Amino acid sequence: MRETVPPPIDPTPAAGGTLCVVAEVNDALLRCGGALLEAARRGPSPAVLVLAGPTEDPSAIEAALADPLRRLGVETVRADASDDPAAAVERACAERAPTLLLVPSAAAVDPARRRAAEAVGAALEDGPERTLWIYGGRAAPGAGELLDLERGWRAKRSAVRALDGPRGVLAARARARDRATALGRGDIARAEAFTVSTSSEWARVGRELEERAWTAAEGERLPATTAVLSSFNKRDDVRENLRALFAQRLPFARVIVVDNASEDGTCEMVRAEFPEVTLIEMPHSRFGACETFNIGFRASRTPLTAILDDDIVMPPDWLEKATRRLVAEPETTAVLSSKVVEPGMPESYRDSPGVNVERYMSTFRGCASLAWTEALREAELYDERLFIYGNERDLTCRLLNLGYRVLQYPGVEVFHRTPFGLKPGARSLYFHARNAWLSMLKYAPASDLARMPILVLSRVLLRSRSSEERGEVTDAVGTIGTAAALRETSGAWWIVSKAALSVAANIPYCLRRRRPVRADDFELPLR
Repeated sequence: MRETVPPPIDPTPAAGGTLCVVAEVNDALLRCGGALLEAARRGPSPAVLVLAGPTEDPSAIEAALADPLRRLGVETVRADASDDPAAAVERACAERAPTLLLVPSAAAVDPARRRAAEAVGAALEDGPERTLWIYGGRAAPGAGELLDLERGWRAKRSAVRALDGPRGVLAARARARDRATALGRGDIARAEAFTVSTSSEWARVGRELEERAWTAAEGERLPATTAVLSSFNKRDDVRENLRALFAQRLPFARVIVVDNASEDGTCEMVRAEFPEVTLIEMPHSRFGACETFNIGFRASRTPLTAILDDDIVMPPDWLEKATRRLVAEPETTAVLSSKVVEPGMPESYRDSPGVNVERYMSTFRGCASLAWTEALREAELYDERLFIYGNERDLTCRLLNLGYRVLQYPGVEVFHRTPFGLKPGARSLYFHARNAWLSMLKYAPASDLARMPILVLSRVLLRSRSSEERGEVTDAVGTIGTAAALRETSGAWWIVSKAALSVAANIPYCLRRRRPVRADDFELPLR
């Protein structure tokens, strides 16, 4: 797989013009919007064909798309809900005689997109050579997916700019500086692309994409996953962790360890015992977990990324069960948070209904979760100003604002060696107290923010240990043990005061990024 950025793609269509084939309405606008705008600017008006499902109303789809696509220069919109999508593609090609087609990837997880891709392949099997540009679905970032405007730069906000602006932004998977240039000057962003003649290369490209984006499990295709661990001075724990990762029934496509300059021989052990691991060594140990995790996330090139602490041990079926459950969810589910068992965890908490039912949450367990890579990138990963702790809730707020959800899935669990509840010590208390406020200043609605001081007092500081152990605190594990930490940490109130001063100093930063969350799943970190 290439890690470099190839030359820009020439979006100029040939005389026959452009046909865009989609399976979902949003694909025409969010994933192909920039390409359609650019094609209309440089040649004949493109046409869009929506291969709808059997229960969908084609006329309603055409009516919904007519106006926004007209703003992109598309005059012809057709929706077809017949049981022969290949015939619909053949009719559109006969009518328009396009020489350039925008088509979904055959490696997409979504079955409707795969069905559309297969219809295109069948329709063009024996026809004249045409150029295909393959746009992204749930496929491997950087692995040849093209024209994925939605994931190119700030996702939905880019799509809106493409609709309203004078020029479109074409292609995804560019480096940040190239994307910024593309948005700033309206240039064509750079992207790795497959441009194929369907009669000879369609099957080869499909196989190549599938090899990159999928992992086999008992003959069934499941999206591939990169495991990302951030480690620091836990050599023996990392060793046991990696052994469990490589013993998975559904194998990880890649394992990345980002080591924060450990001094206990962690890196030497990884190189000697696990040469297949991608080891990223930080130059010093002053990086926060948010930054080291982000480095690992950016290195992920698979549809899914597992977010893992260095001191967990997972059972052999963790990845397979988590992947199957996440794939079964709607595309709006960005993260699956698995159950975690820790030393000192009371049975009453471990077995309580609140942590043993599937439900959507406003945070996730960062020690063992599975996420769509593209969703993490769309939400801009962890906020590195937080340094450590509370980063999962902060990221979830951005995911909720983008229309995503986080699923608690107790159907699979891991063992986490870190003791249950708030980690003792001044550092932990400082960052937990500070970061909860920083996140809420950015994302809590004003009414919730106004109630937060009294709620912190009544629901966290004065909360009984017995209520925590009964599992009544289910959505904010990081607050469990806060009252005990205040009692047992030397100079606790001075530490909290320093955290408050840091919050005050960061108010301008938070206000610049303030985006109150209106999603139903949002909750203050006080349950």
